[in-house]
Amino acid sequence: MRAAKGMSGRRARWAAAGLAGVAGLATLGQVGSAGAAGQVGFAAPTYVDKARAGGEPGIIHSTKFGDLVYTAHEGTTHLDREGFAGNSIVQFLCPGLTTADCYKNHVWIWTSDDHGASWQLRDEGLRYTGFSDPDLSEDTSGSIYNTGIDLANDSVFSSQDGGKTWPHGNPQCHEGDRPWLAGGKAGELFMTTDTDTGGGHQLFHSSNYGDSCSGTGISDNQNFDSKSGYSGFGKLVYDRVDGSVIEPAVFHHADGTVGVGISRLANAAAAFSGGSQTFQPVEVVHPTTVYSPFGAPLLISMDSAENIYFAWDTDERDANGTGGCNTAQSQPLVGGGPTPLPNHIMFVAGKHVGSGQWQFSTPISLASQGSARVLWPWSVAGTAGNVSVVWYQMDRMVDPDCDLYNGQPVPGVKTFIYEAHIGNATSPGRQITVTNASGRAIHEGGICDSGTTCVATGQDRRLGDYFTNSVDANGCVIIASGDTTVLDPASGGLRATSLPIFIQQNRGPGLTGKDCRPAAAGSVGATTAATSLPNTATGPNRGLLPLTALAVMPLLSWYRRKRR
Repeated sequence: MRAAKGMSGRRARWAAAGLAGVAGLATLGQVGSAGAAGQVGFAAPTYVDKARAGGEPGIIHSTKFGDLVYTAHEGTTHLDREGFAGNSIVQFLCPGLTTADCYKNHVWIWTSDDHGASWQLRDEGLRYTGFSDPDLSEDTSGSIYNTGIDLANDSVFSSQDGGKTWPHGNPQCHEGDRPWLAGGKAGELFMTTDTDTGGGHQLFHSSNYGDSCSGTGISDNQNFDSKSGYSGFGKLVYDRVDGSVIEPAVFHHADGTVGVGISRLANAAAAFSGGSQTFQPVEVVHPTTVYSPFGAPLLISMDSAENIYFAWDTDERDANGTGGCNTAQSQPLVGGGPTPLPNHIMFVAGKHVGSGQWQFSTPISLASQGSARVLWPWSVAGTAGNVSVVWYQMDRMVDPDCDLYNGQPVPGVKTFIYEAHIGNATSPGRQITVTNASGRAIHEGGICDSGTTCVATGQDRRLGDYFTNSVDANGCVIIASGDTTVLDPASGGLRATSLPIFIQQNRGPGLTGKDCRPAAAGSVGATTAATSLPNTATGPNRGLLPLTALAVMPLLSWYRRKRR
């Protein structure tokens, strides 16, 4: 994921703790419980793959072929070094254990033709290299796009049969870190990335299904002066009505405060063929804080009426406390970093009122738990006013980024997946139902938020830096996440990587106005997954790096330059 260069930004966010400056901060709207009749419910999590890694997963429904496509990081830098004990390192390098299906330097891809009941591994070919940073999108013709990166490339590739084969693409759309994709017209792809060769965050374009990309990009960042500026960052959206591209954006102010908003490029395709269009940023909320590793909202969602939505996790802290991560060592010591306070999942709706114009609602908090931390929201929109937002929610108030507190293992904090179902989202009378979508913990212990620095310090980075939701053919919410609760079958200890899981809405209204049918088995509150696997881990057991892991340390060291 993203390079560790963002650490100074984190310290700035700590200094800007609180949401006092958000004018008219609204409280949560009408909230229902998952158990009420006719309200939202989810089937128990099932495993997409029993061996391969599942960090930073993406999921999409093929509108043309009807199947589901799932992708995930290969696992090389989404590690917990504790999981290297015993034979786990064999599983890390050769996920198939008894096969030759070893490390291939490309992201994993699976497809399902039976609504997620079973999954088939797909191999897009070694030509399109890159173990990290997958992202899925679809153009108007139904072609699906994905991306993968290593230390020097952002590859892109496309499928014309619902993700089963990937005949188009190239290994170098551009160099950079953390690419995001948006499909446009037939054969058209837009990719943003944080370039390393100058220009900062930029947008690139392909008009031939990813076979080649524009040689130069369009910058979506600007320094207003020596101390302030903005940058686009996160998953962009392509407006199929007016051909514009919209990104989430973060704004840095001279006084150290942070704002969030959007940045829009009108008539985006023409901008790559001699047009004079430039990105136009709009700050929507200031001041605020952002906890996400990227320091910005992770994506823009657009519904069928061109209304847009974005969400982010705040990072309130007590600047005088010492209960957070130590900023120098990414481990809380005596005299550690600012103490975490109750934080929020913030949500803003933008009602479309004209070409390139939105009327933004007052920010509302979807989650604020006094005894827990919430992090990494993602969202998807359906028909007008229907939105789903998911996030990770811990059951204790700790700094998620820390594995140790004053030299002791982090408390047995458990992480669950929560979902907010929002109807009439652009109206003051919106309806919101919040559900524990996973029903059980999908992780126990700390969640390292510091990129590949986590590998060097031995922290737990198996979940990566985000997870995603989407909609299926009926508009029902589907969720992709990593899961770390399954022990390694060879050693009986922690696994080195997470496993990919799939969660599907099976009750209540979908995002397109249809009701989601109940599943035959499995519902919210289940304590085990539908797919049987070995015993789950009971808690983290941090220790020194086992000697059996030393053989792969040169590989990990090589990857430390990038936060992937």
